[in-house]
Amino acid sequence: MKKIMILGGSNCQKNAVLHGKSLGYEVFIADYAKSPLAACFADGHIEVSTFDPEGCIRAAREIGADGIMTMGTDQPVLTAALIAEALHLPSAIGSEEAKSVTNKKIMKAIFKANQIPSVNYKLIHSDSSFDDIKELTVPVVLKPLDSQGQRGVFRLDDKNLVFHYLDQTLSFSREKEALLEEYYPSDEITVSGWIQNSSLTILTITDRILLQDPVHIGICTSHRFPSVHMGNYKEIKEISEKIVKAFHLTNGPLYIQMLIGEKGLMVNEVAARIGGAFEDVIIKKISGFDILDAVMRISLGMEVDAAPLQDFDCSKSSAEASVQLMFASPGIPSSITPVEQLLKLEHVIDAGYNYKQREEIKSIKNATARFGHCVLFTDSGPIAPSVDLFQRNFKILDEKGNNLYKVL
Repeated sequence: MKKIMILGGSNCQKNAVLHGKSLGYEVFIADYAKSPLAACFADGHIEVSTFDPEGCIRAAREIGADGIMTMGTDQPVLTAALIAEALHLPSAIGSEEAKSVTNKKIMKAIFKANQIPSVNYKLIHSDSSFDDIKELTVPVVLKPLDSQGQRGVFRLDDKNLVFHYLDQTLSFSREKEALLEEYYPSDEITVSGWIQNSSLTILTITDRILLQDPVHIGICTSHRFPSVHMGNYKEIKEISEKIVKAFHLTNGPLYIQMLIGEKGLMVNEVAARIGGAFEDVIIKKISGFDILDAVMRISLGMEVDAAPLQDFDCSKSSAEASVQLMFASPGIPSSITPVEQLLKLEHVIDAGYNYKQREEIKSIKNATARFGHCVLFTDSGPIAPSVDLFQRNFKILDEKGNNLYKVL
């Protein structure tokens, strides 16, 4: 029986655990939490941080893992590559490629060297001064180089605030530098694809709908397929293929965040993973390609069935999909609409929660405050009425009967 170790044990990794079990594999998760949500579905849980490569290498060696994978999360992509190299296991990418898609300093340098459009930026540290950032136009966005989930990300209208927030940003990083870039007023889209022998197939292009907050930016509240920017498909495809070549990616998943505004298309960031908005669910429905199975197979050194990729063009799809990423007001829920009830609603195909009854919901500062998700899909639209029906039916009630669920 093959053994696979999955880095991360949240709802974003639950489908991977269930898929591995359905194939008869012995599935272990590595997660620093004492009781991660996916643990009850796995054969074992190793309590180790996915930011700790050495600890994860020891864990993989101890269980005799045949393969390592992750999905829906950025930094463990590098950890998975380091484990695979240390234990001579299969991997879609090497550690150098993994560093380039998990560290924004390296990523931005590759953008610049390969004429991949991106916003102006500076790297700053605790000894930097106002003169070091005077060339940037406000507003600016301060980001860690190697974090995830919008932790430590701040939009600032005054450059004098940059050094006030810098320590907070660096607290979410293992680096001594941070990224400061110009804010670009724009719509945000995501490109999900699969690379097979250096050839890219774009599987979905979605609108990434964001929480409208003046400081805590980049927090996603939903994904919508098809994107309203499908008219830019040719340019999106050209830039995506340029990214594949520039980052030396030959096989595996690709996830790109792009910005579209008055100055045209800019690339925000690149990842070599399945996205964290349950893209594995909608990609399979829209394209017929099981990207989760493909990632698992490649991590075990098995061939991937690429037949569904032939002649697929997501810009010609008649399907519509919405991934609702739910957030709530601070409080303590006394009752939550059961998942089983949501799954009875029209076009709802998947749902799950990150909180339980009586578990305190805290204020929204980054994506870790996400309450749960609901995926809706139809072969032919429109999906909007079903989204509205879901939003009217979903409730998180406190002990006074107030609905904490926020439609953002």
